[in-house]
Amino acid sequence: MQYIISDCTVIDVENGCAALPHTDVYVRGKIIEKIVPHGAPDRGCKVIDASGKFAVPGLVNLHAHLFGTGRPSKALSGGKAQQRLLRFIQTPPGKRILGKMVENSAKNELYSGVTTLRAVGDLFGSDIALKRRTESGKGRAAGLRMLVSGMALTAPGGHGAGTFARTAEKPEDFEKLVEKSVSEGADFIKICITGGVTDAKKRGEPGEVKMTEEQVRAVCARAHALGKKVAAHVQSERGAEIAARCGVDTVEHGAPLGEESVRLLRERGGAQVVTCSPALPCARLPHDVTKLNETASYNSEVVMRGMIAGAKQARAAGIAVGMGTDASCPFCTQYNMWREVLWFQKFMGIPAADALRTATLGNAEILGIGGETGSLREGKSADILLLNEDPLSDLAALRNISCMFAQGRFIPHPQPKRNAAVDAALDKLTEEL
Repeated sequence: MQYIISDCTVIDVENGCAALPHTDVYVRGKIIEKIVPHGAPDRGCKVIDASGKFAVPGLVNLHAHLFGTGRPSKALSGGKAQQRLLRFIQTPPGKRILGKMVENSAKNELYSGVTTLRAVGDLFGSDIALKRRTESGKGRAAGLRMLVSGMALTAPGGHGAGTFARTAEKPEDFEKLVEKSVSEGADFIKICITGGVTDAKKRGEPGEVKMTEEQVRAVCARAHALGKKVAAHVQSERGAEIAARCGVDTVEHGAPLGEESVRLLRERGGAQVVTCSPALPCARLPHDVTKLNETASYNSEVVMRGMIAGAKQARAAGIAVGMGTDASCPFCTQYNMWREVLWFQKFMGIPAADALRTATLGNAEILGIGGETGSLREGKSADILLLNEDPLSDLAALRNISCMFAQGRFIPHPQPKRNAAVDAALDKLTEEL
């Protein structure tokens, strides 16, 4: 089937987000066949009337977990509730439920405009299984391009240990875990160098270092030897220093950067991935609402300020900065990448065009697939969102998608499943920014 998106305004993220009105975009199979001035359609095309609408590239979410909905839960903070849940999802009925949840999450990501998703830590290989399913064209998330790490790696007591992360102590044992992940189908390796908000024990210290430099070096060396990049959970300046010094490719979340960290990341072509979506609500909403304890709420503010400071340093130094939602954290739903783009713009103090380019082509370039997706160009993947309003005037336009393509799959009326209570709280936070 050949489609024509007729008489739209194309937002060209490759050229300063220039608006190209009265344009026709032809889609054949999985590819954008041609982009031409509006005219009479070719014969045999299915015409999509896009008069007054705006065509933008599909969003690229660099940081998400698919095993949750974003609804607050005490199970996220550990304890007996978490242990009961983990035991259940390893039973045959639990595995089936987990598989359905992960697929529903991926569908919600897709239907909210995310056409490329990097999944950074799963439960028991569930993301890897879903990727195989979507690549075969099956399931509710068909069309979604996925890059998956499988389970993360950390030291005993590290972030995610016992849930979405495997543990080791000796460098050679970390090397074996890297090999295991790759053999299972991982596209990259995720490690957790520091602790996080949910497992911090001290007020003001959310990023306690958990992995040694020797451990991180072992992971990076083996992963790179196997042709895989390394993404690292980092929430302190010391953690960022270890990541930069030991070969990490993308610093996830981030923190203020020292001079050495800036130099090493820039020389290596590394990047920082900002995640505003968990930081703001967990810092600013009451902890009885987020289901986090008071220490976690306080530490969220510490993380948020450090993350933005580090991202501004990185941009100023010419280091690539991307973004992701950290979906599955409290108030981080699987359909709010549009909000991440908006919050990124506000926190970074940049024009809407810069934020939109970051969420599309910029993120794709960090993944090394900028030649395949991330912009609307002839020969690239047909990953296209058609919006009713101009996103350059207000990025909230990304919230309502008229129709979309994902690797050529046409989705006429994408409607993600939303949580009204979560949305109301996040809308209020957005208004206050």
